[in-house]
Amino acid sequence: MAIETRPKDISIERAAGRMSVVWQDGHASEYELAWLRAHCPCATCREERREHALNTDSLRLVATPPPSTEIVDAEFVGHYAIRFTWTDGHAAGIFPFEALRASCPCSACNPDGPAPLIVD
Repeated sequence: MAIETRPKDISIERAAGRMSVVWQDGHASEYELAWLRAHCPCATCREERREHALNTDSLRLVATPPPSTEIVDAEFVGHYAIRFTWTDGHAAGIFPFEALRASCPCSACNPDGPAPLIVD
C-alpha cells in the first residue's frame, strides 16, 4: 500500500457528523458521514443506486425511514479498509483506504468535488 493511502490517524466526530483522516504523507481529509453512507460500497447499496439511476422518469416512494447517517461503531478490515456500523444496523460496506484517499473532498485533491468512492 502506498504511503499516501495509509492512514496515520482516524477520528470520527459523531456530533459533527464527520470522519477525519490524517494520511501517512501528512495530508488531511474530512468526510461527511452522510456522504459516506450515501456512497456505501456494499453490493446492496450499489444496486439500489444503480436502480435509482436507471429509473429517473419515475417517482419512487419508500415507506421505510431513510438510511442512518450516524455511526455506532467502526473497525479496521485488515490493513486496507474501514467498516462502519450505522445506527440502523447496516454494516456491510467496506471502505478501502485507497478509494477514500482518491475521493478526498478537499479542493487540492478534487477541485470539482469528491470523486465517486466506487463507480457503480
